[in-house]
Amino acid sequence: MADPAIDDFYAVIPAGGIGSRLWPLSRADAPKFLHDLTGSGQTLLRDTWDRLAPLSGEGRIAVVTGRAHRAAVERELPGVPDHNVFLESEPRDSSAAIGLAAAILVRREPDVIIGSFAADHVIRQTRQFEFAVRQAVAVAREGYICTIGIQPSEASVGFGYIKQAGELIVDGAPEAYMVERFVEKPDLETAKQYFEDRAYLWNAGMFITRADVLLAELAVNEPELHTSLLELAEAWDDRDRRGPAVDRLWPSLKKIAIDYVEAELARPQRAGDPRRGRPRAGRRLQRDRRDADQARDQPHRRP
Repeated sequence: MADPAIDDFYAVIPAGGIGSRLWPLSRADAPKFLHDLTGSGQTLLRDTWDRLAPLSGEGRIAVVTGRAHRAAVERELPGVPDHNVFLESEPRDSSAAIGLAAAILVRREPDVIIGSFAADHVIRQTRQFEFAVRQAVAVAREGYICTIGIQPSEASVGFGYIKQAGELIVDGAPEAYMVERFVEKPDLETAKQYFEDRAYLWNAGMFITRADVLLAELAVNEPELHTSLLELAEAWDDRDRRGPAVDRLWPSLKKIAIDYVEAELARPQRAGDPRRGRPRAGRRLQRDRRDADQARDQPHRRP
């Protein structure tokens, strides 16, 4: 029997980008996530939805996408509720997209846990993926931000890396670890060293956290972005106010990847700021090199 959906969990799918790395197959009007690149018979976006629905339930998946992609996204995902499609007027990078989803969802449900999962990942071992996410949710309930990484199968220069530290003891997460640091994509010699040192994992760009914890981190590290996102969220569920608020605020939002917010979490505690702690990390999954498949997960925390 399948495990039930997680009551306090919301899956967020950032579905943006122009697909420049796969041009001309993937273009601004037809990005990678709207293609079938695996032979499954459906798009990567639909595969992502099908992978997340057992964890959250179909009514608790939100998609952040551009106005230009709205019709295609809703055609691919007929089960997505209209109020869970969050439209960007233009790309402003992942902190704005995921931060907006967090700000909207925390207003609707103050204790909600969110997970961010790219629309174009390929993960074939779905049972391992589900096990990782369920552990990550357990860790997130304790106030941590949990990243998901991948056990390297080779020395790759195409990934950023996460260095894991000691074990983290959390009920419901028997394979959780702390994170020591995040590192950018290395040169080949450094990648070889990381591959030999099994403490280094590929950064899969997924994470799970309480929405209020993520917003608190944005308030510390990007206060102007945080203020604008809260203002947008306050207007979002009012159709008459949403459009004008997006047109006024969205174009001026700072472009910054959510990875930089995660990296800031890994720094030592700031003097005089008792709220901040060092990030933590979590469970390890194996990876299939041929499919860029399997995920591993890891957490971080605000005390």
